[in-house]
Amino acid sequence: MLPNRMCEALRPLLSTLGGNLKAGRAIVRDVRFRSVLVEDTMSGENRMDTWQERWKEGRTGWQLSDVHFGLENHASKLLPKPERRILVPLCGKTVDIEWLYREGHTVVGIEGIEQPIVEFFSERNLPYTTDHLTWAKVFKTEDDRLRMYCCDIFKMDMESLGKFDAIWDRGSLVAIYEEDREKYAQMIKALLAPDFRYMISATQYTPNEGFSGPPRNIPTALLEKLFGDVCELQVLEESIRPKETLEHWGLDYFVEALLLLTPRS
Repeated sequence: MLPNRMCEALRPLLSTLGGNLKAGRAIVRDVRFRSVLVEDTMSGENRMDTWQERWKEGRTGWQLSDVHFGLENHASKLLPKPERRILVPLCGKTVDIEWLYREGHTVVGIEGIEQPIVEFFSERNLPYTTDHLTWAKVFKTEDDRLRMYCCDIFKMDMESLGKFDAIWDRGSLVAIYEEDREKYAQMIKALLAPDFRYMISATQYTPNEGFSGPPRNIPTALLEKLFGDVCELQVLEESIRPKETLEHWGLDYFVEALLLLTPRS
């Protein structure tokens, strides 16, 4: 028998695994994830400076070289119709944006730091023009089907942005401070078109003194609290990180849950 303390430590992981395996959707992904975990040393006053510094120094382990598995596996659920209008908040220079654009959708990215936006276009040899708005600097392709706004996400002009058929939230909510979550949720809900699809990647673990994010712990119950008034939630897939990749942070388990939010009937 396992010691009581060890049983307690394993209980969250066993519970997660049990439920996921019954649903047939749990997948162990042996990836190098340690670099994605970012020490949260930011205060409200210098958070933008901190991200600026990380981009300048190339400390951006959260950036993936391939399209996210959520899009690869579930794009048809997020985008059931062609030529959708989709928002990617706090996008960095994710390759997901190019993939969505090449699929024929109209893509809008929001990013607080200019460097990754410039790098996104230059690395892909995508011609672009820029406009200076009162609240943002916008970079756009010649066909105007891809726009990336450099701005504070909480200072966006909601009326100018309009409504979106879909939102792909891979690294936005998990980076938002706890005190800003309610404001963020209200903002996102205001941008949703009537027949929306909102897919979110939610990292789930038990925070400790060694690590509490970002990416932050976003349990499904929190998503219900933030979005349950207008959304129905469906867990599409859960990716379990091997424990050996998490030992540096003292985490017993780390799950990346992919959820689809649709209009509440």
